[in-house]
Amino acid sequence: MANTAIDIPFYVSRDGLPLSGAAAEMEFESLKTVDGTDKIASAPSISEIGGGWYKFSTAYGTEPFDSSDLIGVIDADKDANNNLANTERYIPVEVRLDFYALARSVYKMTQDKLTGNMEIKNSNDNTILKLDITDSESQVVREPDIN
Repeated sequence: MANTAIDIPFYVSRDGLPLSGAAAEMEFESLKTVDGTDKIASAPSISEIGGGWYKFSTAYGTEPFDSSDLIGVIDADKDANNNLANTERYIPVEVRLDFYALARSVYKMTQDKLTGNMEIKNSNDNTILKLDITDSESQVVREPDIN
């Protein structure tokens, strides 16, 4: 079962006003996992929501979000047709597994008391995210480092 895609919205303005109709001018300048693995070849497409808002979608377990959290930069004016200042043109983005936690606060969640496996379900009771807990140790000890 694949996890449901999550939408990652971002806002683009030109001279402080919402930029509309510019999705074709946008692409990822960079996209990497947090450990530095390049994922630009599988960068998702960008679409317009409206009123200066745009989005891209990805699902954990599928490229590029298949192994780790992602960080990147979107170039909102790749061909310089919109005459955006650099502060408006380059949009930093991140995609984290804990973004699914937002769904947990809205949707039903079940957790197996024996294994710890969790499933987040939508309003139709369909599983949208499954987290399997795998650990060969019988006990986990966490000792926070307090300085």
